[in-house]
Amino acid sequence: MSLNKNSVFFLTFTFLYTSIITSQKKSSIEQDSMSIQKLDEVILMGESKVMSLSKKLFAVGVIDKKDIAKVAGNNLADILNYNLNITVTPDPSSGRSTISMFGLDGQYVKILIDGIPMASDNGIGNNIDITQINLEDVGRIEIVEGSMGVLYGDNAVAGVINIVTKRGLDGGHKWQIQLSAQEESVGSEYALFNKGRHIQNAKLSYQISDKTSFSIGASRNDYAGFFNDLRGKDYVNIQDNAVVNDSLRGMEWNPKAQLTTYGNLNTSIGKHNLFYKVQYYNESVPVYNTYVNGRVDNNTGVVNPTALDENFDTERIINNLNLTGPLKGPTIYNLSLSYQKQKRYYKQFVYNILQQGIESVIADNLSQSSEIWYSKGFVSNLVPKSNFFNLQMGYEFNHQTGFDAIATGEYSSDVVENTLENYDFFGVADFNLTNKFSLFPGARFTNNSQFGNKLIWSLSSTYDFSNTFKIKAVLGSAFRAPNFEELFFYFVDSNHNVQGNPDLDPEDGISLFLNIEEKFRISDTGMLKTALKSYYFDIDGKIASVVDMDEQNRNLFTFDNVDRSKILGFSLENSLIVKRWQASLGMTYMGESTVIDASADSNNDYLWSFNLQSSLSYTLPSINTILSAQLKYTGKTQIVQSGTNGNVVGQTDDFTWMDASARTNITKNLSLTLGARNIFDIVRVNATDTPTGAHGGGGAPSRLFGNGRSYYLKLLYNLNFN
Repeated sequence: MSLNKNSVFFLTFTFLYTSIITSQKKSSIEQDSMSIQKLDEVILMGESKVMSLSKKLFAVGVIDKKDIAKVAGNNLADILNYNLNITVTPDPSSGRSTISMFGLDGQYVKILIDGIPMASDNGIGNNIDITQINLEDVGRIEIVEGSMGVLYGDNAVAGVINIVTKRGLDGGHKWQIQLSAQEESVGSEYALFNKGRHIQNAKLSYQISDKTSFSIGASRNDYAGFFNDLRGKDYVNIQDNAVVNDSLRGMEWNPKAQLTTYGNLNTSIGKHNLFYKVQYYNESVPVYNTYVNGRVDNNTGVVNPTALDENFDTERIINNLNLTGPLKGPTIYNLSLSYQKQKRYYKQFVYNILQQGIESVIADNLSQSSEIWYSKGFVSNLVPKSNFFNLQMGYEFNHQTGFDAIATGEYSSDVVENTLENYDFFGVADFNLTNKFSLFPGARFTNNSQFGNKLIWSLSSTYDFSNTFKIKAVLGSAFRAPNFEELFFYFVDSNHNVQGNPDLDPEDGISLFLNIEEKFRISDTGMLKTALKSYYFDIDGKIASVVDMDEQNRNLFTFDNVDRSKILGFSLENSLIVKRWQASLGMTYMGESTVIDASADSNNDYLWSFNLQSSLSYTLPSINTILSAQLKYTGKTQIVQSGTNGNVVGQTDDFTWMDASARTNITKNLSLTLGARNIFDIVRVNATDTPTGAHGGGGAPSRLFGNGRSYYLKLLYNLNFN
């Protein structure tokens, strides 16, 4: 099965036309006026008064503070794992966890903090390590589905995830102190200091006046790693005064120590609002070599085992400033300014196992650096007096300078700093053709210092059959710009020749997202929301790793626009609220067709997968307790990849993930959350789509998705006073 661009255009406009004609023959549906909690969409942070277009344009899912508290979520990876159309992929060696959305990896999903893209290792806003995003000062998480390149720039192909900072205090209080401690096992492994996961949080908030508030806080997450069948950094097997390398040294999942500190200021000056956020992040990830060097001490004749270990330290500072307010009457402006800086330090050293200390340092260098200046501004509701037409216009500027000095697991001292700049101008029009049907054409002109001028476009439409039955469609360009690594990476020595390609073009194509949603009244206290979604991506000139020849006829490992990918999927999502019960059930069926190196013998058929997600929670008001459970089935996935004898189909087997928790208020100020993650004890899943050697302890190749069944307990103390 295959679809071309003409077919997608035809299907889109045929559907819209049919919907309009059908709706005109239907009688209007009676408005729903019941006063219960609404299963409704919200709009992006800071846009409730500023960018009303987005509410009409996109379906927006929300994970609020209560949802985060139910599962004791400390970072974004703890939360997104439950989303139907999002897959979290961990890398236990580096400690990074990235996401894919609708089958597209983290390069196609933009992650924002209060509407501003976040700095990553090799870009801004994309391919973020979501374990580095702390949630302790987060008010809600907004997940926007569909192509958003016009409003949010390149790489917002599958959607946008917006992390919204909590502002101000609830309940009229002036002061709030929050302290929490969380202890968690890692599989069956737990000890107070050197095993498990240990989290501490502290936050102080002060409401200076009705218009001004600030908060400061810190969060520490000490993940001691996952041993599984390995024995840790101080293990060595010595027999007959000789080291036996049995590959049991080290850890299955490397440890990680994270520290996040932050400060937020929110104030209103007349009708204008100012919000400033500063955040400092520090992370340390040690990597233990499984190979042990069994040297014999010449003086004593006794074996002196050592290992060549590594350590990666990351530092990031974020300064975000947002200003909003009226220009004239209902015409609103929004201005964002940001300065972000990220550095990663690499240390390689000889570790003496018996003495349990560093014997010598081989390298201690700054291996990655990026400095980002960013600004975005737009004006909304430019034609406030018209009921038929409205307009939003804006600009976006990004200046990034940096380098990356690590490839193939080794450090290069020959680094080159490069600069990448973007100057973008965008506009979205709002045509209200009828009181039910609207069209939103949009375009963004981008000027990039590396690949020149490009045009990003979109055409969105909405049709409201009633207040409860709505259709949204988004058709746009699937525009992804090459990242910093793909453009500028340089690592050349006698053994390596790995280089970026500054002549890369952006990926492009089309994306189509369709959302049909209806709400049903179940009773006076209940509502069911059902959404049927369909999506299609056709991406041409996809960037991939290739092998070429350099000027000296050596193998050159670089990047080129050689692949093509098509993704087609269908989702059905249901959410229900009835009295004290909340439940959800969703399923998605997705296929991907891949052409590698534009070769004639590539498999053009769709490779299909099925996912299912469900959740259930029940409130016990008599004991102030919420019981909840989440289950996600990830079906078998297949991909086309290059093999020694041509292209082959690789596969990752299916698995089911389940969590459960109970949260109770012990007193007015003290709450307790306890639960279990990964109840079905998932660790490794059989996979033939992994690089050679991506397995542990021999046997069939596999992917590491979890660290076994874990249990956690969190105590939160919340004191409010005037």
